[in-house]
Amino acid sequence: MAHAPQPRLDTWATDRAAGVLLGAAVGDALGVPYEFKATLRDDQQPRMIGGGLGPYEPGEYSDDTQMQVCIAKVAADGADLRTPEALDAIAANFQGWLSGGASDVGSQTRAVLGAASSASGAPGAAMLAAARSFTAGSNHSAGNGSLMRTGIVALGHLGDAAEMAEAAVAVSALTHPDPDCADACVLWCSGIRTAVLHGTFDGVRAGLDLLPAERREVWAKRLDEAEANPPHHFTNNGWVVHALQAAWSAITRTAVPELSPAENSFPAQHFGLALEAAVRAGTDTDTIAAIAGALLGARWGCSGIPLEWQQAVHGWPGHTTGADLVRLTVRTARGGSDDAQGWPSAPGMSVGGHRGFAIPHPHDDGVVLGNLALAQGAGPVDVEAVVSLCRMGTDPILPGTDVEHVRVWLVDSQGENANLHYVLDQAARQVLRLRQEGKRVLLHCLAGQSRTPAVAAIYSHLATGTDSKTALDDLRRVLTNGWHLEAHPQMHDAVHELTTGRAGSGQQAGPDVAATDPAGAASAHRTAPQVRDWAQAEQRQEELDLGPDEEPERQREFLKEKGAASRVRGMMLGLALGDTLGAAKGKLPAEGTLRAGVSTQLACFTAEGMIRAWVRGNHKGICHPPSVVWHAYCRWAALQGIEVERMRQRWAQDDEVWPDGWLAQVPVLAQRRGSAPATVTALSKTEHGNMGIPTTSRGCHALTRALPVAVVGVAHGSDQSAQLAREIAALTHGDPAAQSAAAHAAVLVNYCLTSGPQIQANLFGGQSQVQHALLEGLYALPDADRGLTAAERDRLHTALQQAEDQPADVGHLAKLAPDATAPSALLGGLYAAASFPEPAQVHDALRFAAGAPDGDSVACVAGALLGAAHGVEALPIDLISRHELAWVLDTLARDLITQLTDSPSGGDYNGGWDPRWMERYPGW
Repeated sequence: MAHAPQPRLDTWATDRAAGVLLGAAVGDALGVPYEFKATLRDDQQPRMIGGGLGPYEPGEYSDDTQMQVCIAKVAADGADLRTPEALDAIAANFQGWLSGGASDVGSQTRAVLGAASSASGAPGAAMLAAARSFTAGSNHSAGNGSLMRTGIVALGHLGDAAEMAEAAVAVSALTHPDPDCADACVLWCSGIRTAVLHGTFDGVRAGLDLLPAERREVWAKRLDEAEANPPHHFTNNGWVVHALQAAWSAITRTAVPELSPAENSFPAQHFGLALEAAVRAGTDTDTIAAIAGALLGARWGCSGIPLEWQQAVHGWPGHTTGADLVRLTVRTARGGSDDAQGWPSAPGMSVGGHRGFAIPHPHDDGVVLGNLALAQGAGPVDVEAVVSLCRMGTDPILPGTDVEHVRVWLVDSQGENANLHYVLDQAARQVLRLRQEGKRVLLHCLAGQSRTPAVAAIYSHLATGTDSKTALDDLRRVLTNGWHLEAHPQMHDAVHELTTGRAGSGQQAGPDVAATDPAGAASAHRTAPQVRDWAQAEQRQEELDLGPDEEPERQREFLKEKGAASRVRGMMLGLALGDTLGAAKGKLPAEGTLRAGVSTQLACFTAEGMIRAWVRGNHKGICHPPSVVWHAYCRWAALQGIEVERMRQRWAQDDEVWPDGWLAQVPVLAQRRGSAPATVTALSKTEHGNMGIPTTSRGCHALTRALPVAVVGVAHGSDQSAQLAREIAALTHGDPAAQSAAAHAAVLVNYCLTSGPQIQANLFGGQSQVQHALLEGLYALPDADRGLTAAERDRLHTALQQAEDQPADVGHLAKLAPDATAPSALLGGLYAAASFPEPAQVHDALRFAAGAPDGDSVACVAGALLGAAHGVEALPIDLISRHELAWVLDTLARDLITQLTDSPSGGDYNGGWDPRWMERYPGW
């Protein structure tokens, strides 16, 4: 039978995969002390104190996890768990476990394994026959013994849901072939698979479609019942149905905490709270918590499991630790292989060319700050504990010593940490615990330049009350080997939020959203740090040695500089080339005229409308620019034949010529060049939309047509362009996400327009001009756009970081820009531009962007960003010379600069120098 290949997992999905077996083991060990004892009250806190039926050591897991390890040893080699060979290996492992280490065995499992051990033939077939015989002769054969161990099966078949269901049934049937057991395993595996791949709990109910048709309704009602009742309602939880219901009840009825670092509240705490609820179900507490733990671990990841529990958990064989369980699950999820660096199986990890260093923490010399080269080196380090903030090999830390080792799942890449605030807080509290126990601690990451100082600063606050600014300043002074925390604004900001209590906007997406229904369609988008407040903005300016007024002043003078016209022309022509290339999917004819797209047509009218708005403002003293731009769009609509007579009645007086202005004389602008349904629908109405009238329209044209607004930001400040872009987008698109995308694009293009090699050299010499400009634009967004949400900012940072780490990856592009919406256009355009940041790469960037699902909008944004940064000279001249609207765009770019810097038509109190300017750009 064909085995579907495992999908390529990103960092987030790998984290979640790593949580499956570890989550089950943690739940198992937490439930062990309370098995078949009095049910805990709500005010009683479950703890890993050991005892139980074993008796077990504190943190030791039982047969629930032991049997899952038996399966994992097979799955971790990439086996198709449906095959006779894999089932034979699992059955043999079960027999080895029973004879060599089982601390507790369910009655049905013991009976089946006992009967199979004396049977002839292949181990899997013998065990299956024994299980079927037991089931046929018993009225109680639907125990929870296969459901408790099923999580790893889902990881072995992430590539195909139907294949996964077959594997779940086959592995369950080795000991529990009852239909209820099979169905329960399919549902739970479906939940785990979806949680790993998409970060939601939706998969359990989605798994109903994988069941036999005649059994779907009864299981749907069982899930309904679980969601309606507390876990202890399902008292007969040795039965697989009640076991699943109790676990599902614990998960779905436990609220996800909000992200509020100041109040020590983190969404990932749902993992622990739901596990505790599972233990309080009573009776078979370790099994219910193990079942719940596998799904919770799949949802929240290894990084969402409390480090205290990760440190304590262990068990058969050979006191396997949490790190060993993670290795098994990651290899299973990767189809039985390690990554290019040999992780997670390599004895040690590459130190990246770094030399080891050991520096005392400036606020506690009992904490040694170092790097991976020190931790893996042969030299002695005088510590009793190590907290590792990076990936580690399988060899013991500090070879030849006996130290406590805390492994923390923390990734040194922007946007790659699902539970960032929680993990940083957990790591710092582990350092605090170890110090309170009197141990000297080595705190390290790979280079010791970003994760190490971040956690060290939070530890300073916990231990001494030091504020974050002082802590970071002092750490930067002593960490002379390098400092790269500014390259990770998400982590940098989290330090301040965890130590000052400032949580910004409080809005989040993905794993850090407070979900009222954790079983529902929780967002799988990546999380963001909270938006920086004013104090944090000042903090970053101090760290970059950039005065608060320097950047805006430099921008205001830019349009008067010699190169300004090239940049603005480049922006206008770049968006047009991107629009054209995207519509052609990157394949243009070798000769002939290149056709403009609808985004380019609308952008022309945006630029013309802004010129007319500023003319009106100069002469009338008051003007609402979006209303003037709305009039511009109405002129475009009339040229397109949309509601012509109604619009003429609305706008024209007597025998006036309308549409007026010189753009009305351009034939290309009257030709249909694609659809803009939301724009056309809005223009067909009597009044334009505004930000107070929300709708569901979030199409890409809200963004692409607003790109010229960036020039206003250069003249009047990026906050003005952000607000104007929002209002112009809202004329036709009522979804706030579309309005935000337009605002953020305007700010980013603004910074590309004004970027220069001098600023780049002073601040971020290692980055290209484009990457620096985009990063500075992202830093400026919280001040420029008060409507920015944390989730929006994080997604932008993620796109930029991915372009630096994995540039020009079609998979990343498709994931960032999956559809024809404004947010997709922005993220995809940002990724494409940052992936090809050099002037000679503009054509390559546009062709790459054109390959997105909605290539014209993504390439439009990428072209605007790159044209703004490099100027018109960087654009492919052979394409510009053939573009049918090139001369129009070039004229509009020059005239926009002229109007903003020199007011050719003058005003009420001064005459202008161009008597025909008002004719070309009437002020309405």
